[in-house]
Amino acid sequence: MVGSLLSIGVVDVLDILLVAFIIYWVLLFIRGTRAVEILFGLLILMLMYVGAKKAGMVTFQWLVGNFLENLLVVLVVVFHSEIRRGLAKIGQWRMFGRKGNAPAPDVLDQLSQCAFLLSEDRTGAILLLEREMGLEELVELGKKLDALFSHELAAAIFATSSPVHDGAALIRGDRIAAAGIILPIPAESAVTRGMGTRHRAAFGVANETDAVALVVSEETGNVTVFSNRSAIPAESAPQLREILGRQFGSEGGGSREPV
Repeated sequence: MVGSLLSIGVVDVLDILLVAFIIYWVLLFIRGTRAVEILFGLLILMLMYVGAKKAGMVTFQWLVGNFLENLLVVLVVVFHSEIRRGLAKIGQWRMFGRKGNAPAPDVLDQLSQCAFLLSEDRTGAILLLEREMGLEELVELGKKLDALFSHELAAAIFATSSPVHDGAALIRGDRIAAAGIILPIPAESAVTRGMGTRHRAAFGVANETDAVALVVSEETGNVTVFSNRSAIPAESAPQLREILGRQFGSEGGGSREPV
């Protein structure tokens, strides 16, 4: 026993720490999602298989055994969304970071003022702020604009008389890349239950990408920022500017509030 412990080298320790980190990262990554419930379901199924094997239940053992033999394929099919999102997160890790498409501080100022002007008029809106992860696939879903951002343009886009007011507008740097983007609505979960359509759509994008989604509620006028499974309400333009500053690492600090 002591001899085995003494034979553990630096590589073995690093190996254990790496595996522990991966397990911790996966658990942290799927926290609050349906994947946790699915994993518990698979665990219960495995325990039932072990019990059936000991009890000699041949038919049940054969049925579940065949299912578990293809467990890798099952995991890929069931967790395809989480796997895709995880690989995208890994792809964001860079030894030498790049600047990305973060809006300039003056654009964040305009966005903050614009959101509350829209809120006063009860004009519903979704503004997607692109970061390092490209959102070109979303641009293809809407109407390409490539126009400088301004409150007047945003008000025209989200006015009820506009043909693209129901979709989201994507902001890339200081320009509106596209408008009228119909976002996919994620399946209802404990987190999204009670959210409106705009908020669920924004949460879905912020959950799948590193984008920041700014939502103005048409019914209540409330302004909410979605980012990385977090929903942060803003009560005023200065507070919203501070929140956006934290998200993009400019003029502000603090931590995000989890949903």
